Amino acid sequence: MERLGAQAKILAEEFALIPGVEVLNDVTFTQICVSFGDDAKTRQVTEKLIAEGAVWMSGSRWRDREVLRISVCNWSTDDDDIAQSVAAVKRAALSVLNSTD
Repeated sequence: MERLGAQAKILAEEFALIPGVEVLNDVTFTQICVSFGDDAKTRQVTEKLIAEGAVWMSGSRWRDREVLRISVCNWSTDDDDIAQSVAAVKRAALSVLNSTD
């Protein structure tokens, strides 16, 4: 469990470095809630991640906001999984946040 919690903290730190991404919770265990500005953009990023299929993360609501919810809970999660997750979130976030539509 300690390793999973440490991996969640790494993810949160890396997500926070992506322009336009806000980590909403203190990561004290294995859960991370992320926003991408407003609810509509957060839903769009979540939909892109799910459609791409590279990682599994889900949408949720937390404190009356749409969030991307990440739960680090599989014993086999390794450094490569963390890097792939950061890359996937970055691709989806930049696609949505840099869109001129």
